[in-house]
Amino acid sequence: MLFNLRVNAEDIESLKQSHMEIILKCAKDNPVSPEDIEQFKKLQLPDNGNAKCLFACTYKLTGMMDDQGMLSVEGVNALARKFLSEDPERLKKAEQFTDACKSVNDVEVSDGNKGCERAALMFKCSVEKAPEFDFIK
Repeated sequence: MLFNLRVNAEDIESLKQSHMEIILKCAKDNPVSPEDIEQFKKLQLPDNGNAKCLFACTYKLTGMMDDQGMLSVEGVNALARKFLSEDPERLKKAEQFTDACKSVNDVEVSDGNKGCERAALMFKCSVEKAPEFDFIK
């Protein structure tokens, strides 16, 4: 998921740093092009395996996706609790946001527990639902 949550500056810097390290680690096995990065900036997921698998790797390493390639509702909510514990209203919205996207687990995908196709579904749902929960304006 995008995990574009507004949290206090210290926590957001910590989140950005740890997330960047994970993305760089995942990019070693799933290299993306400068064009792909430009699409990411526009909240678009390139239609190629490396981009999708980069997100699957990132989601798995952050706990947002389980080893079976499924959205981990508990994993996403645990991250939300970690960074939003001081803001119950935002935490509730984050949990509702996760709940709104959990249906991606009901979609049949062709790559099984690899998770790349489901990661693309998670990304798409996040982009579509985030404005409803005030995560992207």
